[in-house]
Amino acid sequence: MFELNQIDRRSFLKQFSSAVVLLPAIAGPTLVGCKRQSAFAADDTVNLSWKTTLVSDKELGDPLIISGTIYGVDGKTPAESAVLWVYQTDATGKYSPSPDGNHRYTKIHGQMKTGPDGRYEFRTIKPMPYPGNTVPAHIHASLSAPGFQEYWIDNYLFEGDPFITEQVRKQSHGEGSFASILTLTRGSDGVLRGRRDIQLERCAERCVKH
Repeated sequence: MFELNQIDRRSFLKQFSSAVVLLPAIAGPTLVGCKRQSAFAADDTVNLSWKTTLVSDKELGDPLIISGTIYGVDGKTPAESAVLWVYQTDATGKYSPSPDGNHRYTKIHGQMKTGPDGRYEFRTIKPMPYPGNTVPAHIHASLSAPGFQEYWIDNYLFEGDPFITEQVRKQSHGEGSFASILTLTRGSDGVLRGRRDIQLERCAERCVKH
């Protein structure tokens, strides 16, 4: 397991997204530096909705709905046409098999594209931690928008997870509704719900210099 205090934020995100020695590392598009290759072609996002369902009603697990608003770099203006890509483990803490080891295309994944109000929403199940590991349960996410190359954002984490240590908290960012560690509430319908707003980051603040 890697030492959180020996890596910067970018390295943490990269390692945290593939930190299981028993599972293949994430393969596929490179999201490092200002000149990154997007994970999807522009045409793939044309007909995306602002909300999506990642699982069927028959999927095992605790139903979960996550919603929020994506804002521009000022943290106030809704970001239109921002594309959020999410993927996660299932109720057993595993990804579905992939020939190339690219977990981005695991069974539970999806994309959303914001409208003028910047809103997004996805329905899924609460992910479980990797078997035999102490990485907190999480949902991976990447973000792109007009004028912004795709980049990783902090994973969605969940309050109450026994594997969230003080070091993990220090590496997680955002306050209030922008916090990447979500507090979930269960509605009368039995569905867990959480909110996370997201602020686009300038390339200079996000990119790794080479």
